[in-house]
Formats: sequence, C-alpha cells, structure tokens
Amino acid sequence: MRLNSTLAQGRYHYSCDGREMPVQDSWQLGEDDEGVRTLVSQRLVGEQGFGMVVRAQLSDGLVRECRVCWRDEVGEVSAHYRLCSGEGEAPKLGDTIEASWTGPNGPQQASIAGRGRLLFPLMRIFMGPLLVKLEQFKDGLEVVTPDIVDPSQRGKLLAPRVTHRSARPMVGDVATQRTQELGADISAYVYQGDEAERDAHCYVDSRGLLVGYDWPSSTGRLWQVRLRDLEWSPQLLGINI
Repeated sequence: MRLNSTLAQGRYHYSCDGREMPVQDSWQLGEDDEGVRTLVSQRLVGEQGFGMVVRAQLSDGLVRECRVCWRDEVGEVSAHYRLCSGEGEAPKLGDTIEASWTGPNGPQQASIAGRGRLLFPLMRIFMGPLLVKLEQFKDGLEVVTPDIVDPSQRGKLLAPRVTHRSARPMVGDVATQRTQELGADISAYVYQGDEAERDAHCYVDSRGLLVGYDWPSSTGRLWQVRLRDLEWSPQLLGINI
C-alpha cells in the first residue's frame, strides 16, 4: 500500500455495540512513482487479511480514477473505474464513467452516462468528499460503486452498481454532543446510503475527513467507526485534492 511520499495517513476503528471488531481499515495519501497525488485505502478482515484495496486519484472532491482489488478465499477480482473528461479538461460531475472488471467469463466493460452521478469506491476515507458533494444537492444523487453486495456472485463482483444516496445537515442534541466529542469544526450529516446503511450519522471535519460514522444494523446493533492514528502534513489543506 505504500507510496513514495506521504502527506497524510490514518486508520478507522470499528466497534459494534461497544465491542471492537476485527477490521483493519487504513489509508495513506501521498505521491506515486510518477509524482501523481494518490489516495490508497485497504479494508481487511480476519487473520487471512481478506478484503478490498483501492488506489484512487481525486480532483476537486471527485474520484476521477480508481483501481479496486477484492480478495477472498475463492480468489482475487480487480476493477478499474475512471471519469471520461474532455481532453485538457478537469473532471466534473456529469462525466461518463467507464468501468472494466474481471469476471468468470473474462474481462467485462461498461460505460455509465454521467447525468450527475458520483463515483464512490466504498472505502470510509472517500466518504468525507462524498458527503460534502451530496450536501449540495437537496434531492441527492445517483452514486456508482463497485458491487460487493454478494461476493459469491462472481459475475457481478466489482461490476458497476448504481444507487441513490443523499445527505442533509444533522441537528439536535445528538449532533451537538457528537461534534463536541470528535473535535473542532465538525459537521454532522444524516446519510441515506444503500440498504444496509439507512439513516447513518456521519461526522466530517473542515479538511473533508470522515472522523466518525454511526449506523444501526437491521438487527438493531449499533455500529460505530472512528478515525484513529491520524498523521497530517501542515502543507495539506484538505482531502478534496
């Protein structure tokens, strides 16, 4: 996961009903071999370290390109997503999203018309920029993610999945208490994600970093994620590079 240089890094700590969960979720922001600003994140579970790794480039809060690798006991699957911007143009909301991924029947490709759709590679570190973008759109946006709903369906694994997501500012005593607990200049959001993450409460700092994430599971358990071991270069203004 290492890059040639590091501007920021950290990890996310997971708990369920107050009990620590065996999830290793770490990220690093720096420059690759060609000097390109790159954000790398991995989420691994269990002693064998199965899970997902994402290597992405961001521009103005948008994920403009990412490579995704999924590894489990069956094997490894990879995918590549990118925004198709005009020559010499910066990536923008509405650019067509191209996707390619490996499947049981060989390489697969798809082109998803932009129409204001956001590319979101699922990892927690990318949620800050996602929430900041979603807040600008009252009715939410369609979001394109690699499909990991059922990894046993190898033909669909990491294929493009389009869902509707939204975020609105969170108010009230809970928002006040949590933001005070998590630090200065924290914004709280109520996030409507996919089926597994309805009415999640998310907390983002002024740098665009997700610092806290709480959501009730369908079985009534409370899952919580907190940012830990943060190292941040003074020359870096925010995660929305």
